[in-house]
Amino acid sequence: MGLLIAQSFFGGSPIDGIRCDSMEGAVEHIHAHLLLVDRGRALQVPAAVGIPNGSGCLYWVHTHTADGFIHIEAPVKRSFTLGQFFDIWGMDLSAAKAASMHAPRGHKLSIWVNGAPYAGDPNRIALKNHETIVIQNGPPFVRPVKVDWGSL
Repeated sequence: MGLLIAQSFFGGSPIDGIRCDSMEGAVEHIHAHLLLVDRGRALQVPAAVGIPNGSGCLYWVHTHTADGFIHIEAPVKRSFTLGQFFDIWGMDLSAAKAASMHAPRGHKLSIWVNGAPYAGDPNRIALKNHETIVIQNGPPFVRPVKVDWGSL
């Protein structure tokens, strides 16, 4: 993995209507995968995004490990977006910027959802079960590896 991208902590205040609860919710349980690639180098989506250190809570949208798997474990059934994940993470997301990646002036990042190009606002990408999201800044552009959903 390439550069570790730092996480901001918000201390448990609601973000985009998503609470930080003491336990994972059991009504909605979804796993999506996010891969960030900057000029051929994979960037690490850190562990514990959405699990503020010392707060005793976790946001409904979070990561446990630094492998790009986003967990949604909510006490309500509703839709969640990539933009909400980035807001909880404390990182920027737009057509030209994702976390520490910046497309060259006048260009956009390459965004793919489940193997299909995505041209809309990346903040609006719905996080669905076993969804694979790839955001790249290139060249070079790499062929993403197939995600092993295994026990997720």
